[in-house]
Amino acid sequence: MQLLQASELDACLRAQAPQRWQQAWSALEYQGVACDTAMLDYQHAYFRGAGWQLLDISLILQVDGKPCGLWPLSLGGPGGEQRLTSAGAAVQAPVFVSGLSPRTVKKICTRARALIALLVARHGCPPPLLEQPAQPGAGGLGMTEWHQQLVAQGAATMVRHDLYADLRPDLGDIRASFRKSFRPLINVALRNWQVHVVAQANADTAVWSEFKQLHITVAGRSTRSDDTWTQQFAMIQSGSAFLVTLRDPVDQRLVGAGFFQHSRDEGLYSVGAYDRSLFDKPLGHAVQQIAIETLKARGVSWYRVGERHLAQDVPRPTDKELSIAAFKQGFASHMFCRYQLQWPEAAVVQAAD
Repeated sequence: MQLLQASELDACLRAQAPQRWQQAWSALEYQGVACDTAMLDYQHAYFRGAGWQLLDISLILQVDGKPCGLWPLSLGGPGGEQRLTSAGAAVQAPVFVSGLSPRTVKKICTRARALIALLVARHGCPPPLLEQPAQPGAGGLGMTEWHQQLVAQGAATMVRHDLYADLRPDLGDIRASFRKSFRPLINVALRNWQVHVVAQANADTAVWSEFKQLHITVAGRSTRSDDTWTQQFAMIQSGSAFLVTLRDPVDQRLVGAGFFQHSRDEGLYSVGAYDRSLFDKPLGHAVQQIAIETLKARGVSWYRVGERHLAQDVPRPTDKELSIAAFKQGFASHMFCRYQLQWPEAAVVQAAD
């Protein structure tokens, strides 16, 4: 709180005012899943399960004491290391409610940068990696104020690419935009497998346990804590997520499934698991089709299918990552840039002085 005062940033902690966080969340110009309370809680649980000591210092940004934006922030790392992140990942850009004046946004971003410098200097953090994600539903054109200030300060920029499907057209038009070779495969999959959507009204712990076990079997080990699985099932129960399952119609065996989260505006393909012995079959094709139908039926405008890894990315993606990205692109209508910016050393030195 002392550093907040020193930066002159008008804000309060999410942990101290969860209702105010929700108030700002409901008024955001674009609700990206990354700022959803359930997603933030899940991410913190994930990294704690991986041995991180992570403190949630996410901020509700304010003007004259009234919520006007959100900024996911966390402090900590593995083995007690001090890092500045957003729930263990790159520090996200502040997001704002609709109708906020450019002058106010500029002032908040300037003070938010000052807070980063103070946190880095006080806690001895390495220069953080920051991120400006795509906001396809927002009305702004060009670089955001946050992005402009960072590059003007000397932040080095790297470009990543994210795949999105626009869910606003008619469902027939959306399906027609899929990669041509996918359409017959989807039809084959829908004929060969029993497809089911597990949602709030029919949330079944037994089915969720099957999915968890399939994921462990495919991965060859348990990759995350039981707490994270419990939190994801709670998202289904709350209505902000669903599970698409595929079963063998002969023996009712679960052969594949995908878990999807969503906000008012954005859907996200979070995790999937598919029987490795059936990789020559179109399992994922059917799951994506049903997920898109479900998201559209829920009024979601954009579906974030995943990152489009490219061979020239640094570090170079694995062949598996490139293959998965190429598959996902077959369902995407748009590719947007996501900018990663390295906090400049000079800014840290200047703040410390």
